[in-house]
Amino acid sequence: MRIVKTITALLLLALFMTFCVTLGNKPGQTRLPVMTGFADQGAFRLYSNEEPVLITTFDWKTEGSYRSGTTFTMAGQSVYSSLSIKADSAGQWTNIQGESSRGQLTILRDKNSARVINRGKTSERKLRPGIIPYVSANPALMSMVMRAYDQAKAGKQTVTIFHIPDEALETSIERLGPVEKSFKGQVLRLISYFCEDLDGESTIYADESGRIILWEIPHEYKTYVREGYEELLNFQKAEALLSNPQFEVRVEKNVPVPMRDGIGLATDLYFPKTEGRLPVILIRTPYSKEMVELKARFYARRGYIVAVQDCRGRFASPGVWEPYVNEAHDGYDAVEWLAIQPWASGKVGMIGGSYVGWVQWWAARERSPHLTTIIPNVAPPDPYFNVPYEYGCFGLWNLHWLDLVDMEATADLSGKMMRKINEERGWESLFRVLPVIDLDKKILGKEVGAWRKWISHPDLDSYWASTGFQNHLAEVKIPVFQQSGWFDGDGIGSKLSYLKMQSHGHANQKLILGPWGHTDTAACRFQGYDFGKKAFVDLHRDYLRWFDFWLKGINNGIDREPLVSLFVMGANEWVQGNSYPLAGTGMTKLYLSGPGQANASNGAKGLLSFEQPDVKAPADRYTYDPADPTPPAPRYRGKADSKRADILVYQTPPLKTPLTFVGPLSAVLYASSSAKDTDWFVRVCVVEPKGGIYVLTEGKIRARYRDSFEKPELLKPGEIYQYNLDLWQTGIQIPIGGRLRVEVASASFPDWSRNLNTGGHNETETEYVKAEQTIYHDAAHPSHILLPVIKLESK
Repeated sequence: MRIVKTITALLLLALFMTFCVTLGNKPGQTRLPVMTGFADQGAFRLYSNEEPVLITTFDWKTEGSYRSGTTFTMAGQSVYSSLSIKADSAGQWTNIQGESSRGQLTILRDKNSARVINRGKTSERKLRPGIIPYVSANPALMSMVMRAYDQAKAGKQTVTIFHIPDEALETSIERLGPVEKSFKGQVLRLISYFCEDLDGESTIYADESGRIILWEIPHEYKTYVREGYEELLNFQKAEALLSNPQFEVRVEKNVPVPMRDGIGLATDLYFPKTEGRLPVILIRTPYSKEMVELKARFYARRGYIVAVQDCRGRFASPGVWEPYVNEAHDGYDAVEWLAIQPWASGKVGMIGGSYVGWVQWWAARERSPHLTTIIPNVAPPDPYFNVPYEYGCFGLWNLHWLDLVDMEATADLSGKMMRKINEERGWESLFRVLPVIDLDKKILGKEVGAWRKWISHPDLDSYWASTGFQNHLAEVKIPVFQQSGWFDGDGIGSKLSYLKMQSHGHANQKLILGPWGHTDTAACRFQGYDFGKKAFVDLHRDYLRWFDFWLKGINNGIDREPLVSLFVMGANEWVQGNSYPLAGTGMTKLYLSGPGQANASNGAKGLLSFEQPDVKAPADRYTYDPADPTPPAPRYRGKADSKRADILVYQTPPLKTPLTFVGPLSAVLYASSSAKDTDWFVRVCVVEPKGGIYVLTEGKIRARYRDSFEKPELLKPGEIYQYNLDLWQTGIQIPIGGRLRVEVASASFPDWSRNLNTGGHNETETEYVKAEQTIYHDAAHPSHILLPVIKLESK
């Protein structure tokens, strides 16, 4: 589970506190703007999920100087940041200074270049003519874009948004024309602009002078409004078959909800101010219940009672915190207590992502009679198959997560604790220390109970069986809405859980998988790739519709829509059906082959073919040395190190027709090793027609668990074994001229603990040996990957 990303999202720091600046627009696309000759002052508020969370006061003077101060307030905390911009006599900015809890930012311009000093690190940037500064939480600066817009040309015009320190995004702006809005009993005339890619798709309203009045970002449920114009806010248009935000909310804090052992877990209750018994939405979190306030108010305004609970031993809840162990019983007890309260209708739903999605499955495992439906977003599977182990391999970054949780960094809005953990621990260099079990003392200066307990249970024994849920789903016959992304570090959870529920014949199992990461929201872009407008789906509206149907009985038709929705990257289209994989999917073998020279250092001459291999096809060989472990490929975009001999590379020729595959992938590897135990890693990548390479999926297995995770069996050196690897899931159309690529290795360090190749305990021992590895791909040993190939109808 890539929980670091979840925590960052929880803090919302990326939106509010990261400095991002536009460093130029392409010549001829808009008129070159200046900062001089325009004055404006006032304040903007940002509403997120209909709640005011941020205010920016600013002063823009005619000579071109701009100053602002931003206060972000949530969960009883406030974080302040400041910004100043200076311009020269020609109206071009020359100096930007920013300061926040995350550090200082300085940008110094010298003609067509800029020196960026961001938290003490310096980099140089080339500039295009025409420089439009934009910093998050400063919507007033967008007036420069409005004033640069060439009305005579009309249509869409572009600028380039550069997000310091590493990403430039083209943004289009289009003048839609005048609109009239009712304001203080009169007609207010504004000019509307459609903006795309700055914050997704949004609409900006400005007055005739170019002052920004309102900026609506509907897909993120965010709106900037100039102070004094709050009357213009219209968060959601009333819909007949959707719960609308019509209620005020009252909150009861720290209600002790009793557990079976007498402990009362601290729970905040959000009540709509209305009469009658209402359905309840339960959110259980180890990351601080106060951080979930916006989501709770969102549903409470729509007629749901929302209970947000700190997990046992976390923040306001008493007891001992131990990941996984208590969530099933505690979740059951919380659901049952809430359901029988005099204000409850008896129906309870749950929602949340990552660990907050996990706890829903554990509660469902206990078959509470009042748990009506769950929406586990980006939720992992059983702990042994993703976090902290994945098919026998142990994840080193689990210690990082345990540190974040222990230091309560998830509740620190300033990000100071997160920064301390990320930047001052020296993680990657210290990960080389053996034995792995002592990394807690080496890095954190103390023993960490969960870390040591996990390491003491390397097999799928009774401890892991007690924390699992997927073997208990036969009687969990409730509707479930699962959502994840092709690049979600816990995405294997949605795959395994959906397939398990489907295998039991459970009805009303909904699944949506898009080109997203570890998040419960949709976006059109990920890691620099643009997947088009269709990649955005209003997921929060779908979650609400799901709850409306199952908890309130609103006949909105969501039960009659296709159960499974999958996004096809490359084609940038959705495909739908009622099963996973989709009906008509052809599970197609793509065989490893080649002349026995697949090593990356040897020119990567391995081949992928749909034809079965030759009888005497030569094998590929490499040496895996734990002293120099194979690194991971750069995530999402990158390639194997061409200098390394311990990575095998197999590629198709450039495709003559598009190849489309959507759904679960797997691999069969025939291999031998000189060692008693070792690891196998298989990556599936795409090679773009222009040569760019990015990773789609990765699977792994520790050799001793090839036949059983409960009863490991060491290897006989030199003997050929068959290994079955779970390669997770993806959906993509590789275009003509593109290639599919498979990489095979025996480590992915420091993401995963090294196999020491001795047959001993890899996390408690220090001795290691090299392993001579052989991958076979002849007729008797047809190593291959299995692709879920579909025929995509052209549109």
